[in-house]
Amino acid sequence: MKEYRTKHNSTIYLLGTAHVSKDSVESVEKAIEEIEPDVVAVELDQRRFLSLISRDEKKIDFKEVIKRGEFLKTFLYLILSQSQKEIGEKLGIKPGSEMKKAIEVANSKNIPIALIDRDIEITFSRLLEKLTFKDKINLLKALLTEEDVGEVNEELLKEMKENPEKFIEMLKELSPKIYDVFVDERDKFMAKTLYEVSKGKEKVLAIVGAGHVKGIINYLSKLDNGEEIDIYELLKVKKKRFSLAKFLGYTISLAIIIIFLYALYYSLTNPQLLKMLTLNWILFTGGLSALGVILARGRLLTALIAFVSAPITTLIPLPFVAVGTLTALVELKFTKISEEDINSLFKTSSIRELLNNNLFKILLVMTLSNLGASIGVFYCMGKFVGLL
Repeated sequence: MKEYRTKHNSTIYLLGTAHVSKDSVESVEKAIEEIEPDVVAVELDQRRFLSLISRDEKKIDFKEVIKRGEFLKTFLYLILSQSQKEIGEKLGIKPGSEMKKAIEVANSKNIPIALIDRDIEITFSRLLEKLTFKDKINLLKALLTEEDVGEVNEELLKEMKENPEKFIEMLKELSPKIYDVFVDERDKFMAKTLYEVSKGKEKVLAIVGAGHVKGIINYLSKLDNGEEIDIYELLKVKKKRFSLAKFLGYTISLAIIIIFLYALYYSLTNPQLLKMLTLNWILFTGGLSALGVILARGRLLTALIAFVSAPITTLIPLPFVAVGTLTALVELKFTKISEEDINSLFKTSSIRELLNNNLFKILLVMTLSNLGASIGVFYCMGKFVGLL
């Protein structure tokens, strides 16, 4: 445990923990008993705090995830939380047990609790904002092909608590962007929150991951020396003004609409040509999109929705009206995604198991219906240009 004495005469005790360690749970209880702090601060935001103390595990609303187009962020969260869960199961302890113990002991002694971490949603959003498309692919690949959690044991966790700087430096070297968002920015945020919480208090006990202790003390010292930390800046999720991928997407969509409208205008004096162009557009965009749903083993109703909507949605360059979004929402209405589907998605050992996973099925329906519609669009565009 580290101590930091602020210039306003508060002592902040920082207890570094491992989030899946029985020793950490015992250390937390012992620290509260011995220090008798005025406040117990925990490395949680309100969302994770409520999830931790709730008896019912909060389920992910995949309908909202699809509507908002946040599959990547949700997947990253699922992969990381599932990895922690597996480690916890191996070691016989639930992730975050030391935080839960801190809350329970503090409540039993009527000690106020302070939530000092940044909202996890903002953290993931800021990470994805910083990562390039290539970075995101590499991150997903690394997470999905990570080493088996069997290598994680109490000895490794002990080393991580005793020498966290070694592992933080490894992360910084492997991925500076992930280090910046997940470690450094949160060190700043927690240091600033702790500093404000400690004012007027004699003793504050902070329960944080071992890898954050050094960084928090560093920023506490800077705050004592008059440096400012703009906490609102750390909460911003900036929208990129220019994205090459979006620019190309809108450019292609605009070109498709122009070609389509010109083809219609050109064929107005030729009813047979107009009929052929319209029929081709409907059959190829709608038909191939519906075929994608069938190949993904989706429902016939979903395939029908794909057939009817694809000829229209392919002309509207907005993600929330993409045919894949519509087919996924329809399929989700009839397909229940269970906890087992989420847990087993990253542990499947065969194609058969993967295809029988309802979450993967929804993803496949969305992907293949979009892909089919796109193939239909480019086929029709080529044919239209050839005719004109």
